[in-house]
Amino acid sequence: MALQRALDSGVTGMLNNQLSLDVVANNIANVNTPGFKGSRVSFANSLVQTTFAGSAPGTNIGGQNPRQVGLGVQTTSIDIDMSQGALAATGRNLDLAVQGEGFFELTDGTRALYTRVGSFDLDSSNNLVHVGTGFRVQGNTYRTDLNPDGTQSIQDINVPVVIDQSAPFPPSRTSEVDFQGNLSGNTQALQGTSLQSVYQFRSTLTGSAATEDTPLSELNIFNGATIPANPADQVKNIYVYGTKPNGTTYASEFQINPWATPTASNNAGSLSEFTSQLNDAFVQGSERFATARLENGNLVVSSIGGGEAFSVFFGEDGAVPSTATPGTPPFFSTTTVAATHMTTGALDSTTLNSGTTSASDTVLPGGVGLLNPEFTLGGGVPGVPFSISVQINNQEVGSIVIPNGAAVGSTYTLSSYPHLSDGDTVTYAVSNIPAGVTIDATTSTVLDNNVSNLTQDIDGDGRADLFVEDSNVDANAWAYNNNTNDTFNWYRVRTVPEVVGTSIEVYDAQGGRHNLEARFFRIGTRTPTGSSDRINSWDMIVDIPFGEGTLVDDLVTGIEFDQEGRYTGALGTTIHGTSLNSTSFVGNPSSGTIQVNWAATGPTDPATIITDFGANNSVDGLTGFGSTSTAAMVNQDGFTDGKLDAISVSSEGDIVALYTNGISRRLAQIPLVTFRNAAGLQSIEGSLWQLSTNSGSPTRRTAGQNAGLITSGALESANVDIATEFTRLITSQRGFQVSARVVQTTDEVLEELANLVR
Repeated sequence: MALQRALDSGVTGMLNNQLSLDVVANNIANVNTPGFKGSRVSFANSLVQTTFAGSAPGTNIGGQNPRQVGLGVQTTSIDIDMSQGALAATGRNLDLAVQGEGFFELTDGTRALYTRVGSFDLDSSNNLVHVGTGFRVQGNTYRTDLNPDGTQSIQDINVPVVIDQSAPFPPSRTSEVDFQGNLSGNTQALQGTSLQSVYQFRSTLTGSAATEDTPLSELNIFNGATIPANPADQVKNIYVYGTKPNGTTYASEFQINPWATPTASNNAGSLSEFTSQLNDAFVQGSERFATARLENGNLVVSSIGGGEAFSVFFGEDGAVPSTATPGTPPFFSTTTVAATHMTTGALDSTTLNSGTTSASDTVLPGGVGLLNPEFTLGGGVPGVPFSISVQINNQEVGSIVIPNGAAVGSTYTLSSYPHLSDGDTVTYAVSNIPAGVTIDATTSTVLDNNVSNLTQDIDGDGRADLFVEDSNVDANAWAYNNNTNDTFNWYRVRTVPEVVGTSIEVYDAQGGRHNLEARFFRIGTRTPTGSSDRINSWDMIVDIPFGEGTLVDDLVTGIEFDQEGRYTGALGTTIHGTSLNSTSFVGNPSSGTIQVNWAATGPTDPATIITDFGANNSVDGLTGFGSTSTAAMVNQDGFTDGKLDAISVSSEGDIVALYTNGISRRLAQIPLVTFRNAAGLQSIEGSLWQLSTNSGSPTRRTAGQNAGLITSGALESANVDIATEFTRLITSQRGFQVSARVVQTTDEVLEELANLVR
C-alpha cells in the first residue's frame, strides 16, 4: 500500500503540474491578444492518511504529534487576473480601451455578452459592431435637439447603437446673440462738434449708398409705399430742433413731398432737398452754426463756432406744443407775444410798408423762448423782390426774400427759429419794399416756460432742459415715437457723436447665412432718485444686408451700466426714465429682443432674436468702464445644415458627431458594465465574457462614475507578464519532472519487490 500511495502522489503531481503548464502556455500564447486576462493555477494538498492521531503530554511522558501521510496534490482554483493591461495606440477613433473597472456590453440578439476589447466599427446598416464577432454594441442614444440650458437628454437606454452617417443635420435659425466687451463711459452722448448718422441712407433699387439725387421714396428708411390720393396728404412736415454749439436752442420746420419726382432743374422729392433744407435750419441771418452733407450715404453734420454742445433731432412729429393758425405749420406754439411778453408797442400786430420800414420791441421774462414771426403780404402784388430782416439786438438772425409777383396773402416764416433771452430787442426791418405793398407781422414764440415744449428752459438757467438731468424733456423718446417716424424711419439715421459697431453671421430657418450688424451710441448719464450713483446708458440699433429681409424690431434702448461699469440688466427706458413700449414707439425697445422677417422665410416664420448683454449686475457680458469701446457680438446659436464629417468618443463614452456646419452633437453613449465579482465571469471564445452564478448582476454606469474611463484610439493589451509566466513555466516543468521521477522510482521499487520471489 505504501508504494501505491507514492505512485498516486506522483501521478497527481504530474497531472496538476501539467495543468499549470497548460495555463501558462495559454497565457504566453495570448501575450499579444488585446484585452486578454491571464490566469494562474493554485494548488493544495489532496487526501491525507493518518497513521497516528497523536497524543497529549502525560505525567511521565511528553505528547506526540500526529503521523500523517499525504496522498498527493490537487488544483483548488484557476484564478483570472483582472488587473489593468497597458494601452496600445491604434489611431482608430472607434477603437476603445477601458482604463479601470468595467466592460463593454454586446448582444448577439438573444443574450448579453461582455468584453474589454473595444474594437468597434460601423457596418453597412450603420450598426456599431464588435469587429471580431459582429455582435452589436449596446448603449444609450441622445436626442439631437438641445435643452434650454444647452444640454442633451438621453432618449433610449440600453439599445443597440446605430450611427446614421448619411443623415443630414437640419439647420437652426439664430435665436440668441451674445455680447461681450466694453462701451466706454467717456464717449460723448448726443452732443458734439461732429455728428454722424447711425446708419446709411441707401437706395432700395440698387442697394448702394444713396446720393443727393436719390429720390426720398427710394430710401431704405421710407415707409410710405402707397401715394396718398389727396395731394395735400403727400406733403410731410419735417421738424428739426436741438442745441447750437454754445448750448442755446434752435428749431426749424420744413415740408417735403417724398412722392415727388426729382428733375434736373428741380430737386423736389430728392435727398438733396432734405439736406438742403436741413442746412437752412442751421443758418440764422449771417450766422451758420452747422453744415449737413452726405458722405458715402452717411449723413454727417459738423458744427461751426465755439463750443461742443451742438445737437440735432429731426422727425415728423411736432417737438413742441402747437395751436395751429391759418398759414402756420402746426409745430410751434402760436402764443402771441403781447404786452406781458414784450414792452408797450409789441410786435404782435405790426404793419411794415414804405413809410414804416422797421419796428422793434424788447422781450420781457415771460417772452423767453424761440422766436417764430409770421409775415403776410398785403396791399398789392410786388413788382420787384424785397427782403425782410429779423434782428435780435441789432444782429440779423434771419432774412426773408419776397419775390416779385408774390400773391397777396402769402405767408412767410424763418427757416430757423432763434432763441430769445430776457431783455433782448427784436427788430423787423424791410428793404426796398414797393410803394403800396404792406407786410403784416405777427410775432409768436415757443415759450421756454411751457412744460410741453421740448426746447424748453423751465428753470431759466440758459441751458436747454433736454440735456438737464431729471428734466421732463426727453428728446430720445421723441426720436423713437411712432408719429415721429410715420413716413420715414428717421431714428435709424439720427445723428450722434460716436457709434460703436459690431457684426456677426446669423442664420434663418432654412440655414441661410446673413450678416447682423449692431451699432451702439451713448445717450447720457443719470442719477437715480435717492442715490448718488451715476448710471450710464446706451441705445442699440441693428441692421441687415439690403434685400435679405425686413427688420420688424431693430431697437433696444436703455442698456445701463452702474458707476462700477457693471451691466445692470435694465432695458427699455431713456436717460430721463421714459419707458418705451411697442405701442407708442418703434420696434419693441424694452424687450431686449429684435425681430427679422428674413426674405427666405417671411413673416410666417419670424426670427425673434434675444440679445444677451450679460448677467444682471455683472461684468461677464457688456461693461461700461472708462477704457476704449470694444463691444462685440461674440456668439450666436444658429447654424446651417450639415453632414456628418467626423466621429469621436469622449472619456465618458459619448459618441460625438462633428458636422460640416461646425456643429457637434452627442449621438450615443457607451456605458461600462461592472460586476461585484468580475473574476467570476465565464470566459468564452472571441475575448468575450458571460455571466456566471458567481459574477453578480451587471450594473451599467457612465464611464468615470464608479467605473473606469474610456480612451479612444487605443486598445487594452494583454496583462500577461512574460517574466512571471516563464518563471511559472520553469517551476511547473520542475514539478512535473520530479513527480515523474517519483513515479519512476516507485516503479523501480515495485520491480525490486517483484524480483524477491525469484
